[in-house]
Amino acid sequence: MELTLNQLLYRVAHEKDRILQPARDRLGLGRGQPRVIAYLGKHGPASQSDIAQHLGIDPAAVSRMVETLRSNGFLTRSADDLCRRANRLELTAKGAKAAEEWERECSDVEERLLAGFTGSEVDLLRGLLKRLLGNMGREVEG
Repeated sequence: MELTLNQLLYRVAHEKDRILQPARDRLGLGRGQPRVIAYLGKHGPASQSDIAQHLGIDPAAVSRMVETLRSNGFLTRSADDLCRRANRLELTAKGAKAAEEWERECSDVEERLLAGFTGSEVDLLRGLLKRLLGNMGREVEG
C-alpha cells in the first residue's frame, strides 16, 4: 500500500525528531525549546511575540518555554527599552553555545536527509514545501 503525502510528511518529521532527540537531551532542552534558542542565535535579542510569530506558535507556549529556558540559564529576560510591556529575550553564553551546537546537529541531519539529492532537487523540494505551507496560510521566510 502506498503511503499518503500526509503519512510521508509525518514520518519524515517524526524520524527527524527521533534522530535529534539525543542532542536535545544532551543540551538539556525540551521539545520546541531548540527552535527558540536557534531563533535568538540567528536573529539576536527579540520579544516573545516576535518569536511566536516567526515560529508560528501560540504566544502562551512561547511564554512557557521562555520561562523554562530562563530558569535553566539559557536566556535572560528584561524589559524592552522601546516598549515597557514587552520582554526582551537574549541568549546567555550557555544559550549561545547550545544554539550553535543545535544548528550543527540540524545541519548534520539535513545533510543525511538530503543525501543523494542534486542541488536542483533540493531547490525543488524546498519550493514545494514552501508552497504547502503557503497553502495552509503560513508565510515562509527565506
